Amino acid sequence: MSTPSNTFASITNPTSGIADAPTAAWERACTWLQQHLVLLIVLAVLAAACLAVLAKLRCAARRRWYAGARVVTVLPPAGLDPAAAVAGARRLWWDLPSLAPPRWKRLVAGVPHLAVEYHLAAGEDLAVRLWLPGPVPTARIDAALRAAWPGTLVLDHTRTTPQQNDESAAAGKAGLVVTGGTVRPERPEHLPLRVPDARDESLDPLRALEAVSGQLAEGESAVVQILARPAVGRRLRRYRRTVDRMHSGRPGRRSALASFVSVLVREVMEIVTGSTSTATTHGTSEQAPRRLDPQQTEELREIRAKKQQPQWEVALRYYAATTHHGPQAAERVRGIADALFGAFALLAGRNALARHRLPKPRVVIAARRLRRGALLSAGELAALAHLPARTEALASGQARSVPAPPHTTRRL
Repeated sequence: MSTPSNTFASITNPTSGIADAPTAAWERACTWLQQHLVLLIVLAVLAAACLAVLAKLRCAARRRWYAGARVVTVLPPAGLDPAAAVAGARRLWWDLPSLAPPRWKRLVAGVPHLAVEYHLAAGEDLAVRLWLPGPVPTARIDAALRAAWPGTLVLDHTRTTPQQNDESAAAGKAGLVVTGGTVRPERPEHLPLRVPDARDESLDPLRALEAVSGQLAEGESAVVQILARPAVGRRLRRYRRTVDRMHSGRPGRRSALASFVSVLVREVMEIVTGSTSTATTHGTSEQAPRRLDPQQTEELREIRAKKQQPQWEVALRYYAATTHHGPQAAERVRGIADALFGAFALLAGRNALARHRLPKPRVVIAARRLRRGALLSAGELAALAHLPARTEALASGQARSVPAPPHTTRRL
């Protein structure tokens, strides 16, 4: 209970009570900590133990992903035009988000990811390979691929012969000149990339990759890797809240600490200045209706359209390598890497892809690890990852126009 002198002092000098309040709160907090110190230590030890067990379970689950992983080669059917290739990819990436495990399983093991790889080599066609981790049901992937592109062949990745192994070992001893990088959106993730018209072959990124493949010399190779997993959980909810806020015109949501500091500063200013204008007008003023220019309206429409599609976490990496050495070989490899990145620069629109440095690109791409990727819609991912067109002029001897007999295909 406060004494009359303290009450008189607080009336005559209101700021003194405000200054004493933090000191009293700190003293009460210290007293509470001293009384419950043992309980807090026990809770901290239990929390650390739970986090350690969860980390071990996740590491064990991810080791099983890579231990049971498979690499398959996907051969597109003959007569596959660019529009059908992109339409099939859109169906595939709309269909596969159901692979995400339930919430309790995501907490323990995480969400497995897929890898689509385009391998380029001198004198060979563009090869499309699919890396499947252990927990992904292979029959489900097989059905999705055949539904997206009827007539597609899904085969085991061809093993290298002993002679090829000796050549690759010799190349590894001699060393390779390698240049690569990773690609990420340069603007916030809610802004969409430009998805070109599938009927326009000139805007197909894989057409540019096939052009690069035709220019490779002996000893040169390149790989473009796209890692993707369904976006679920907290990140997806935060993305949707951001889009809803932009669409409704509400201000950004502040943290609880920022809101508390703002209210505290406002109350102190009211006590010091004696003004009540802030308190009386706060939350009562009517906002004027927003007036958006046509360009902003179109941007909001595209952002909303992206939100309505399934979302994927995507990482795009690439590298170019050669067995030759010297300044000319390094320049040649840099030129090939620039051409690989330029194939995906066609998607620049509201958002654009920017390349970043990737240390040891060959090792990173071979590891196929995905920690955090950019948030892309199924339509954007379909523009990045789809089968190359195989018209009559481009069809190879391995392409099939109808589903192959069961004895010639590998059932995944």
